[in-house]
Amino acid sequence: MGSNRSQLVLKGIFGLFLSIAIVSVIHSQSWAGEKEDLEAMQKALNQQILDKPFYPGDKAAVDAYLDEAIKKGVKPIEDKPAGWAPGWTCNNLMYSFNAYRNCMHYYRYHGRYYPY
Repeated sequence: MGSNRSQLVLKGIFGLFLSIAIVSVIHSQSWAGEKEDLEAMQKALNQQILDKPFYPGDKAAVDAYLDEAIKKGVKPIEDKPAGWAPGWTCNNLMYSFNAYRNCMHYYRYHGRYYPY
């Protein structure tokens, strides 16, 4: 009787491990396809972003801000933005509205771009 019971327990444990193994294989195969789909979707989204030029905001609003700042005598921020490189203009800072606005303010105030 004890031998019969231990055989049933062993069969149950074996069945459990077999079920877990089958579910794991099926699940990993479905994830593999999903991972490839997600990577393809991410590449497509990245390309859409890169295809569109960045718009730093309403240039008329920047011009109005700069005209008001110059009229009031507000001095621009003198620190050049991180990564400023020789030959750059304010158009190279179009990734950030604040960096672009500050560069334009500096340029209008001093008549030149940031020093190197």
